[in-house]
Amino acid sequence: MLNVSHCFNNFEIKNKADDDTRFILTNKKGGYFCVSNNGKSRYDGMFFFKDDMYRIIESIIPINTGKVKEIKNNFYEIERKSDVVERFFMPHGYDSLVYETSEPVTAEIVLDFKKSYDQREWGRIYKVSQEKESVLIEFVKKTDSREDSSDEKEEYKLYFAVKVNGKFNTKEEWKKSYYDFDEKRNSFPFERYVFSPFNIRATRAVFSVSENKKDAINQAEFIFKNTEKLRKKQADHYEKFLNKKTPNDKEKKFAYLSALSSVDSLKVENKGIFAGLPWFFQFWARDEAISMMPLIKQSDIKTALNIIFRHLDSIQSDGGISIKNNNSRLESADALGWISKRANQFIKILNKKITAVMYSKNIQRMIESSINEVISHRIDGKLVLNKENETWMDSLKRDGFRIEIQAMQLYMYNFMYGLTKNSVYIKLEKELKDEVLKKFWNNNYLKDGADDYEIRPNIFIAYYFYPQLLSKNQWTKCFDNAIKSLWNQWGGFSTVDKESDFFIEEHTGEKNESYHNGDSWFWINNLAALCLYRLDKKRYKKYVDKILQASTKEILWKGAVGHHAELSSSKELRSEGCLAQAWSAAMYIELINEIHKF
Repeated sequence: MLNVSHCFNNFEIKNKADDDTRFILTNKKGGYFCVSNNGKSRYDGMFFFKDDMYRIIESIIPINTGKVKEIKNNFYEIERKSDVVERFFMPHGYDSLVYETSEPVTAEIVLDFKKSYDQREWGRIYKVSQEKESVLIEFVKKTDSREDSSDEKEEYKLYFAVKVNGKFNTKEEWKKSYYDFDEKRNSFPFERYVFSPFNIRATRAVFSVSENKKDAINQAEFIFKNTEKLRKKQADHYEKFLNKKTPNDKEKKFAYLSALSSVDSLKVENKGIFAGLPWFFQFWARDEAISMMPLIKQSDIKTALNIIFRHLDSIQSDGGISIKNNNSRLESADALGWISKRANQFIKILNKKITAVMYSKNIQRMIESSINEVISHRIDGKLVLNKENETWMDSLKRDGFRIEIQAMQLYMYNFMYGLTKNSVYIKLEKELKDEVLKKFWNNNYLKDGADDYEIRPNIFIAYYFYPQLLSKNQWTKCFDNAIKSLWNQWGGFSTVDKESDFFIEEHTGEKNESYHNGDSWFWINNLAALCLYRLDKKRYKKYVDKILQASTKEILWKGAVGHHAELSSSKELRSEGCLAQAWSAAMYIELINEIHKF
């Protein structure tokens, strides 16, 4: 077991955690640094983001420092304690990592320059040289006929500068690295050759990367010279950013602060919010919309408007939204609903701010146009039709008529009537509501599809968007049946009835059989708890408390310290899937805000 502590403003909380607990730091430019104490992954190390994600450092291995005993999360930096204290710091706005130790340490530096998803082994060329007071590594990636259709074609070049307050011991050795964490989650390949250029002997090292040689060297020099100023600036940022009302309970306080910090860390300046790290480094319409509520509450108008308009601009001719802005082939049937919900909240919460007033008419126009496209191309017998893989349960086909999609459409009709006072939306809302009750409500629960009697947690999304679909008594019956079929005693919901033939109790990793057929997703658990609390906080208190307890525990003491993972096996509470998932943390924040009226 490992000791983990979280520290903020002279407050501290400690507990035991699993040995494979990770930490993730980001530079808010898209780059990140991820390390585990046990169980290596291809996604560990230092990464550089420039339209794509590039791995740079595979590992930093201190020699003869003993077993790691504690990880300390200071929010602006991470400390790791063994026989020495290591400190890791990524200055915001720079493609650099600062590595410091409490006493001189010999550490092996292992590199693996590659695009994050690129598993090719050949055509990787490292050149090590001395530049000023730094060591510079030039890396060139070329094609190789053993793996590619061409040979010796240069794909890209990167420069990596290292400055230390000590010595370098050149090695330039290739070695095989084994990734047992990836093997455990069925993520091939499990082995790879990596490059060890040198050991360092120092108490401080700065690693900087750039596409430009001069920029890499200058950045390393600047960060090295100004480390303390940058550290203080970052500490001040978190002190100001996290200076908020928090729950009185100490664990919930630190989990809430951690979730706020996690969503903030996944923001990429002037771009959006990553779906998650270390491997979901994309801007997905649905995920960003779900995750943006904390930004709205914090009056982060610039990022909120970026997300709203960027995705409304990607509306397809049939009313679907491109899942990724640069990929129109994949559409989301529910992203428009989420964007509409967040846009409405944006307008209401910020209604006194001139920016919200200025943009509300444009938002109204674009959403109304999108709804008209849905009506023209996706309505079949008054219900809304979605295609395969267009819902959040995208490992399932789920084509046809789905309950949460109908609830979102009802919400959008209601929303547009509120904005336009056009009575046609009242008529459309009533017609759809009557049809949904006829096709989905069986007097016990809402079916997952018009022709699908499976019980799934999508009923909670339906309530979140359109609680007026059923009476309170009907919702109570619906939720009671869902709890009976989906509840995991540790504090979460399965993604399918546990008596179903589809149910799988343990996460299957990249073989996604369990993904939406058993795995318990933290974002939906937190959303479900919020819905249960809104419907009847006394009746469902034990379930809300249990979900809150499980999510809090996962954020603080499991997975990636201070981040909320994607999911857990239904069998028991675990940190599985992507280890820092934006919508998980955002929905935890929303749940806390709901309960404590923040």
